[in-house]
Formats: sequence, C-alpha cells, structure tokens
Amino acid sequence: MFGKMKDAALSKSVKAALNRYMKEYGKMLKLELDSKSKKVMMEVMLEGEKEPLRVEVERYELTESDGKHYLKIYGIHTSRAWINTVAATYLEGKAFEVPEQYVSVLKLVV
Repeated sequence: MFGKMKDAALSKSVKAALNRYMKEYGKMLKLELDSKSKKVMMEVMLEGEKEPLRVEVERYELTESDGKHYLKIYGIHTSRAWINTVAATYLEGKAFEVPEQYVSVLKLVV
C-alpha cells in the first residue's frame, strides 16, 4: 500500500516537472509509475495532434558508471506504429545520461 501511495505522489511530481520541460511540444495528461515492477504508462497530448499519444514502458533501470547516472528503457509500446519503430531502433536498451538535477528524483522511483 505504501508503495502505491509513493508511486502516485512521484507520478504527480514527475508529471508536473515533465510538463514544464515539454511545454513547447504538448502536455502530459497522465503518468503512472510502478516502481515495484519498474513500469511506466503515460498519455501525452502533442501539439497539432487530435488524439493523445499513449506510451508504455515495460521496464526501466537506472545505472551508475564513473559518477554519472544513466537510464535504460525496454519494451516501449505506443499508440502510433511509426513511433514504435523509431523507439525500437533508437531507444530500446540504450543508456541515456540523466542530468544531475534529476538523479535524486529518479532514485526515488527505482
């Protein structure tokens, strides 16, 4: 029960932070984090689109190497076929460096 409450609070905080970051591109409508199973589900209304984009990540992991933190995501599925192809090609399993100011928040999720 505590885990679900923590995930709900973190989801709300991360959603607000992401909305500030992505305001030029659209708005995050929904974000659900599941820190136990390391899954993410989100809905984003992108500028110029008529329907929200739904994104599901089956698993994520945060790693550290040489004092830097990296995020890897696996099993990316979206409501747009072409984005699924792009995600599989360019995002799946690749390590993306996490800016230091976001590491503490991500550590709460993982």
